[in-house]
Amino acid sequence: MNGLFKKALLIGMIGLGISSVKAQVSTHKDPTADFKDYHTFAWLKPDVQTKNPLYNNELITKNIQTNVDNALLAKGMSIDTKQPDILLRFHTDTEKEMTRGGSFGPMYPMIGYARVGRYIMPYNMGYWGGGYSAPYSYTKGTLVIDAIDTKTNRLVWQGSISAAVNSRRIDKQIEKGVSKIMKRYPV
Repeated sequence: MNGLFKKALLIGMIGLGISSVKAQVSTHKDPTADFKDYHTFAWLKPDVQTKNPLYNNELITKNIQTNVDNALLAKGMSIDTKQPDILLRFHTDTEKEMTRGGSFGPMYPMIGYARVGRYIMPYNMGYWGGGYSAPYSYTKGTLVIDAIDTKTNRLVWQGSISAAVNSRRIDKQIEKGVSKIMKRYPV
């Protein structure tokens, strides 16, 4: 194999590894809560556990709150900072994670073609796939959104997402992550 092909194969292996770190979304709700009674909301101070300023700053907080606001406004709710039906609070955390190395995919023969005189002849170039992917580290981010009933002061709904995060794409990741969580909000 030539050097360019080896580099392309390595980049592909890394891409397969990164894409295998999928977002995990979960939600829980109080079965006794009647979500038809919740029409308004307001925010509590967020609980940000990460110390990294790339993930702990006013822009991140505003981005999360704006995306949640937009999702709830689209569901027919409204913001009321004086007497809301529910209070929202979010929690965030980041941690370094390490993937496990291992094999990926089945092996496939690679067939090349070469010109021999007037003929094009196939030949075996070896096998692709089934290789070993080296372990690598990444930052795992977790976002948890709570909805608290203001009359009972009880948690009535919680949605969360955990996924690999990248500081260069964090705004898009927040938008997609909040959207996945809020699709499951019971209104």
